[in-house]
Amino acid sequence: MIERARTELPADERILAVYLVGSYGSGEADEFSDVDVHCVVTDESLPWFEQNWMEPLATIAGPTVLLDQVPGLVGGLGITPDWLHVDLFFQQLKEFDRHEYDGVRVLFDRDGSLFPDGDQAPRGGRPGTPYLPGRDVNLFFYFLGNLVTVLGRDERIVSNQGLNAVRNQFIVLMLAERGVRRTGGAKRLNAYLSAEQRAFLEGMPSAGSDPADVIAANQYLCREFVRRGTALAERTGQPWPQAFVDATLAHLRAHFGVDFA
Repeated sequence: MIERARTELPADERILAVYLVGSYGSGEADEFSDVDVHCVVTDESLPWFEQNWMEPLATIAGPTVLLDQVPGLVGGLGITPDWLHVDLFFQQLKEFDRHEYDGVRVLFDRDGSLFPDGDQAPRGGRPGTPYLPGRDVNLFFYFLGNLVTVLGRDERIVSNQGLNAVRNQFIVLMLAERGVRRTGGAKRLNAYLSAEQRAFLEGMPSAGSDPADVIAANQYLCREFVRRGTALAERTGQPWPQAFVDATLAHLRAHFGVDFA
């Protein structure tokens, strides 16, 4: 697939560059990796690719058993009969940012101007300066506060889904502790977390459909989130949403009769 993307896609003169992101872009590919192909196209040609993205995808993927457009993007994914997965997306020249992804492997650059340094070294996903992800902190407590509503309605399946959302926001905080700003590699996480961080997440109590188990798992996450979050806010000099946190913890205590932090 990668070789066909390198040799076949440039035949369309509207395609200005072809590059890989994800595991193949960052040099971390293994036998389980998807092929993520991105193309820069001329501004005026983007509407055509929006309607006809399946044609160039078929050029690099060959026969497929599934083609599916990805909402919000120009392009989609293909699955071959032996379950090889390829993503193909298009971006117009005026919106192109060569530093958008963790790592890039350039397959084609028509005039050499879009990637003047050649292959881009992995970036974004490497430890850097710690920061407080304010929006994600707010989302953590927003999802947590909604536990009152879903368990109040005895929506046990939804409460379990909500636990996953809370945990995902916790992961963002842990990445921020290490200064990591990720833009790709959704199925790779171990390399971005410390051994201590992974041990905490792996130690989270299991929760099925029993409300008491769901509450206990949320308590486990909340106590540590508050400890880490307030420490990170102080460390980085960024504001901690104390009023919102206090209101959320009081809301949970009033309905469940237990402290979450």
